[in-house]
Amino acid sequence: MSVQLSEKALLLHGKMSESPTSTLFNQQELQDLVHITKPVELLSIAQELINSKLVKLVKQGEELKFQAVSVTEASKITQMTDEEAMVYSYIEASGREGIWTKTIKARTNLHQHVVAKCLKSLEGQRYIKSIKSVKHPTRKIYMLYNLQPSIEITGGPWFTDSELDTEFIDSLVTVIWRFAASKTFPSAFQQPTNNVNPIQATYPATHTGFVDLDQIMEFISVNKITNIELGLNDIRSLCDVLIFDDKLELVSHTTDTYKATWQSVIEAGFGRGYLEQGSGVSEATRKAVVTSFSIFDHYQTVEETEDLAYLDSWTHQ
Repeated sequence: MSVQLSEKALLLHGKMSESPTSTLFNQQELQDLVHITKPVELLSIAQELINSKLVKLVKQGEELKFQAVSVTEASKITQMTDEEAMVYSYIEASGREGIWTKTIKARTNLHQHVVAKCLKSLEGQRYIKSIKSVKHPTRKIYMLYNLQPSIEITGGPWFTDSELDTEFIDSLVTVIWRFAASKTFPSAFQQPTNNVNPIQATYPATHTGFVDLDQIMEFISVNKITNIELGLNDIRSLCDVLIFDDKLELVSHTTDTYKATWQSVIEAGFGRGYLEQGSGVSEATRKAVVTSFSIFDHYQTVEETEDLAYLDSWTHQ
């Protein structure tokens, strides 16, 4: 920067810059940084830095505090017009949430034409960028060019260009189910074996081989299923979808540990070798796999006899 600063102003800015950029200082903390006892002297130095755009005032509650601005950022701001600097300051303050153009106009009290001109200039210099919000798709929202929008704006990993990416979700759900099912019923994905019940093969009392969220995360990462960064909550949401679809279920007395349902294995086409005659498995095993209980199929639990009377018929006799 071409502006000449006093020695004490340079010292104060250097001390402030040693802390994280988001650090806010009150008056006493600034005095302690440069060992100044007179508030008047400090305010003179602070005003020098404010005029040079190297320090800005931030209101925290009812108190005004001071925040250091990098030399690069200050140089950028000093090259802006007053209107551009004002618009930029509100966009900067919005952080990763961004700010709506209508809000910028209301807060700056500038004419719509002036606001539009400032936005065009700032965007052309790559100081800001426009983003789409999944909550407000018709609004034009601006944020600093180097920031990533928050999940509230983008909708998280499940949205692409503000549209729900159902294909991506379906593919991940399938991968997670296949991984969980292979750990729950490993024999179901192999050729049928005589005297092996695939439903019971992995259920000894001490079995702990079911998958949890960390294992699913690791599987997706190691196999490079997606280049989109996913968190544990994202994986949990997908598992909740599979539970809702009766494809996964939570293991009893555990947290975030899952096993696949046998019905989902059958529906996916696996384990059907056990359903075929002449598959090489015993009849007892085949029946154990085929038989499933349903409250709507009375004939599976009650054997038909000549003297059998159902409750509704018996009560009307």
